[in-house]
Amino acid sequence: MSINGRIVVALAGQSLHGQALVRTINGRPPSADDQVALGAATLRQLGVHVGSLVRVTAPPPQGGTRTYRVVGTTVFPPDFGSGGLGAGAVFTLDGLLSPQCARNPAQQVCQLRAVISAGGDVLVRAVPGPQGQAALGRLARAYPSEVNFPVPPTNLVNFGQAVNFPILFGLALALFGVATLVHVLVVSVTRRRREAGLLKALGFLRRQVALAVSWQTTILATAGIVAGVPVGIAVGRLAWQAFAVGLGVVPVPVVTAWVIAAVAAGTVLTANVLAVGPALAASRSRPGSLLRTE
Repeated sequence: MSINGRIVVALAGQSLHGQALVRTINGRPPSADDQVALGAATLRQLGVHVGSLVRVTAPPPQGGTRTYRVVGTTVFPPDFGSGGLGAGAVFTLDGLLSPQCARNPAQQVCQLRAVISAGGDVLVRAVPGPQGQAALGRLARAYPSEVNFPVPPTNLVNFGQAVNFPILFGLALALFGVATLVHVLVVSVTRRRREAGLLKALGFLRRQVALAVSWQTTILATAGIVAGVPVGIAVGRLAWQAFAVGLGVVPVPVVTAWVIAAVAAGTVLTANVLAVGPALAASRSRPGSLLRTE
């Protein structure tokens, strides 16, 4: 179909049971004959937004034109042939046929109201867990050449695997955090040499001085975790939502509790390992030399 003068691959249909194959990022799917939902990339190309009016023209020989209201932003599976995750348009069945029937309602295409399964494909949604996986396994073994399992879109695969940007960015942040922590520990031990000398003069053993440095490190790491984890989750959700909406997919952030707990425990452990050097340096210093300037 031609939408505001730009050729867009159009899809139409309705869900007979369960959710439709085309999901909505914002707004809602079309429910009336004069409504259309567009992909995020198509919205940007047309310069419109949800609520705008667009002119839709059917291809020749029908070639009728009607005005539609954009009611939502949708996501298209990669194998739908719409041109990408954020490209394409979705109509109701009657809404898609309306421009084609505008000039000659007696045409055969205008009488079509049957539900057609292209190629005989059937969408199967298995229940989660071992039972669902076993059912899918039996189906794949029975029809090995006709079963297609969902795969990540190439847009996300290229972004996450070929470029490895998330991993590289995470490693860079981790190295920056380690360097900052080491700098804080070294500066702290250097500036508090007098306090360490006073503690040793009052009877602190080397082990106790080293434990004091270790506790300081643990408190710093814990404070960073308490403040950083909620902020990191919030910023991560916002960043992923902006990236996903721009790409044309549904932004569904996943926060795994055990991963966050493992990272927090690893941060505390790493901080204490990094504190071994400064702690040994503080414990081996002599009170006389530390307090000589007093």
